[in-house]
Amino acid sequence: MVADTDHIGYMKMAIEEARNSVSEPDGRTHPMVGVVVVRDGKEIATAHRGKTAPGNHAEFCALERDLADQLVAGATVYTTLEPCTTRNHPKLPCAEHLVGRKVAKVFVGMLDPNPDITGKGVIELRKAGIAVELFPENLMSEVEDLNRHFARFHRHQSAQRAIDSGFLDANRGRPLEGWYKSINTVYWNHNFYRDAMDIFTHLVEVVGGLSQLVSHKGKSGLQPESFVPKALGWWMTLCGKVGVSSVTSMLWAKFPYVCAYCHKNPHDEAECLEKKTTREGPDWETLKQFGVNNLSRRPARISDWQKMFSDVYPVQQVEEYGPTFARLMEELGELAEALRVFPAEPGYFLSEAADVFAWLMHFQNIVDHRSKIRKQDRGQVLEKAFCLAYPDRCLYCGGSACKCPPIVDATIGRIANEIPEKWSHDAFMTADRARSTFHSSAG
Repeated sequence: MVADTDHIGYMKMAIEEARNSVSEPDGRTHPMVGVVVVRDGKEIATAHRGKTAPGNHAEFCALERDLADQLVAGATVYTTLEPCTTRNHPKLPCAEHLVGRKVAKVFVGMLDPNPDITGKGVIELRKAGIAVELFPENLMSEVEDLNRHFARFHRHQSAQRAIDSGFLDANRGRPLEGWYKSINTVYWNHNFYRDAMDIFTHLVEVVGGLSQLVSHKGKSGLQPESFVPKALGWWMTLCGKVGVSSVTSMLWAKFPYVCAYCHKNPHDEAECLEKKTTREGPDWETLKQFGVNNLSRRPARISDWQKMFSDVYPVQQVEEYGPTFARLMEELGELAEALRVFPAEPGYFLSEAADVFAWLMHFQNIVDHRSKIRKQDRGQVLEKAFCLAYPDRCLYCGGSACKCPPIVDATIGRIANEIPEKWSHDAFMTADRARSTFHSSAG
């Protein structure tokens, strides 16, 4: 017989074991799971996800590896995550392993946030006559915090699956101007008290995610290609914040189906460089005339814009991400300057915002080129991804007008792990201390 205090101790042991979990290097978000097996009042095995090999579940590691030749019938198992009910053949789900080994009781730290599994593991165990109890609330909270990225991933997946094919079919062809209005409608109230620099900072943060394609150092659960539609969304939000009346007109003024400098399609690199050295900025009058002459070719939907930039600035056969990422960051620096001088010269923003959009399109064209997508099909991937990311509502709160807090809990949880405990408290001065430290008595 295991005392209640012993139960708590084994639960905590399972949580600590979960912290040792090893995720497989497949770019997906995986849970952190720990298991403790107790029989006749004695711990007989502990295991974590990936203990014996990448992808091996914790229950499998404990029951079919560590305890393969030992009697487990009647044991109590403490697992931080609800046992799974589906696995790719020939692997068996964890719930089947527990049933097959005739365990008597299972304590569960949290239900699996995967909607294909949620609650089903518990039901399968109970059908087999195995008693199931949840960890107490405080320990459940600890497990949920440990797996916040995994839960967030499945929330987003569920939200995306809720966007049916009807929505995609109806809206993937929506004009860029329509998406501009939609995004700013959903997030207008949420961003009302943020200034343009706050939003620009978030744009830089998202664009920075593309660096993973340059460095080849991916982070678990993150798909770098998904950062282009996110960056495009924040670009639209920034344009909305400063009051751009039409992003289509802004883009067409600088890129009327020709290069902004050499006025060629496709552009001539040598001529571009020569004109940039002899003239400060684009020849706006000439571009205006191109805009009138090419008006029938003006893009409407996102995919049309991407294809236009693919025509004007073709991706080279062996083009790498690095130079394009460097140019994109350079343009972000110039956009930062445009925001800084915006009160004095707002027109500068229009030119630099158009450049950032152009380089985002070129980055996506490289992604499509690497994925062997035909030139005539460019833009379809981005359009679909954009529909999934911005389905006329917030993916976090589900509202048609976002009601999320200024900083969502998932963000705080993620960045909190990047700093030593209590470091923030000791690293910053109070306002009074800063004043006395930096105040100069000089007149």
